[in-house]
Amino acid sequence: MRNLTLARRTSVALMAVAALTLAACSSSAPPAASEAATVTGAATPAATAFPVTLEHKFGSTTIEAQPERVVTVGYHEQDWLYALGIAPVGVREWYGGYDYATWPWADEARKAVGAEPVVLSNAELNIEQVASLNPDLIIATWSGITQEEYDLLSQIAPVVAQSGDYADYGMPFAEETRMIAAAVGRSAQGEQLIATNEELFASTRQQHPEWSGKTAAVGFVYEGQPGAYFSSDPRPTLLARLGLDTSPVDRYGDVATDFYLTVSPERLDILDLDTVIWLAALSPETRSQIEAMPTYDSMTITAKGGHIWSTDGVFEGAFSFASPLSQAYVVEQLAPRLDAALDGDPATEVPAFGEAA
Repeated sequence: MRNLTLARRTSVALMAVAALTLAACSSSAPPAASEAATVTGAATPAATAFPVTLEHKFGSTTIEAQPERVVTVGYHEQDWLYALGIAPVGVREWYGGYDYATWPWADEARKAVGAEPVVLSNAELNIEQVASLNPDLIIATWSGITQEEYDLLSQIAPVVAQSGDYADYGMPFAEETRMIAAAVGRSAQGEQLIATNEELFASTRQQHPEWSGKTAAVGFVYEGQPGAYFSSDPRPTLLARLGLDTSPVDRYGDVATDFYLTVSPERLDILDLDTVIWLAALSPETRSQIEAMPTYDSMTITAKGGHIWSTDGVFEGAFSFASPLSQAYVVEQLAPRLDAALDGDPATEVPAFGEAA
């Protein structure tokens, strides 16, 4: 839900405005060299020739030639460009305050391409500042831009917005990867990123078959009320790709119009699942607040030791970015903690983030 203010996103403890759904991505045969490649929603794997036409929620955009100056106005697209070997000239801050709006898991990749982009504010999009960067391509696949903003940006350079098949912040990883890769003429590299990412999750599922079907959620506390993200959010989506069932929370809200659910402290039992990962890096009192709620002690998850408590800002940032550079870090951090939380033995201590697992 894009209408959350920046202040509220901070209080929720992730500053997250994402809702990412799983969906199949289609591909088609490559076009003839003299034809423009047309991509519906996402780029076809072979769409590397220019001009290339990308269809999205606002219509279609044709990129006539290899872009040289790329600006991203979404909140995480820079990670894709670094992974594809592209140095953007401008990127948009989400949160964290890192140099070049680049988090630790992506900084090596940034340096590898020599990128020192200008950082756009995470507040209202500054169209004039974007124009001052003289871009020949603007990527906005995870931006939530409006039709008005799209029209203004399109007067500056071709704009690649998200697919119209999904809600804002709702493109699946593979589809977003294909769209960005096609826009910058790196479709083959995009397919490799997808294959590597899929192998990460497939191998992790194979190593942990006992996770399959276990119920899970990603929770937070906002203004004293507990809540959790619906299964379409990128964090529960990642858990689902590990074999966990993140759908139970969905039945208590409207997944078509929002990306999270809040409940009263008296109804914490809604989150009585096999495990809940509580995000508390920006709200350190989360654990004490949850443990003080009326139904906490009587919940099965409490009796079995299924709560996972995070106070690690880098982990939570990586969890939110859901990028080709961040997801391996998330899986590495989560795996031992899921093992401990899901073994059903309350005597098994779940390692705190920042501790050796």
